[in-house]
Amino acid sequence: MVSRQRSGVVPVGSIKPRIAPEQRRVRTELPRQALALTPGLQLRRAVDSALLDLQKVSAAERTEMLGAMRRVNDNLHGALAHTAAIGETCMVAAAVQAVHAAEDHLEASELSQARVALTTARERLAPPPAARDLR
Repeated sequence: MVSRQRSGVVPVGSIKPRIAPEQRRVRTELPRQALALTPGLQLRRAVDSALLDLQKVSAAERTEMLGAMRRVNDNLHGALAHTAAIGETCMVAAAVQAVHAAEDHLEASELSQARVALTTARERLAPPPAARDLR
C-alpha cells in the first residue's frame, strides 16, 4: 500500500473548485494621497548642511577651515549635479546661481560671502506657501 503525503502540489489536470461571487474577498482600494514633490529638495538639504558646517568652521584653525570649506564645496557640487541629473535645475535656477556663487566664494576662501550666498540660496529654495501647509 502506498501512502499519500500532502505536498501542497496540485496534480496536473486537477481543477480548483469555483468560489461563488458572494464568497470572494472584495479588495477595496484606499484612495491614494497625492504626493507633492518640492523641486530642489536635495539642494536645499545640502545648503542647510553647508550653512551648519560653515558655522562650525569659523572657530577652527586655518588648515581645518580650508579642509572643511573644500568638503562643503564638494557637497554643494554633488547636490548641484543631482539637481541637474533629475532635471530640476531650471525649476530652481535662481537658487542654483546662488549656490554657484557660494562655490566660487568657498574656492576663494571668502567665508562670509559664501554664507551670504548660501543664505540667499536657502531663501530661494523655500517651498511655496501652499506646499508649507501640506507638511
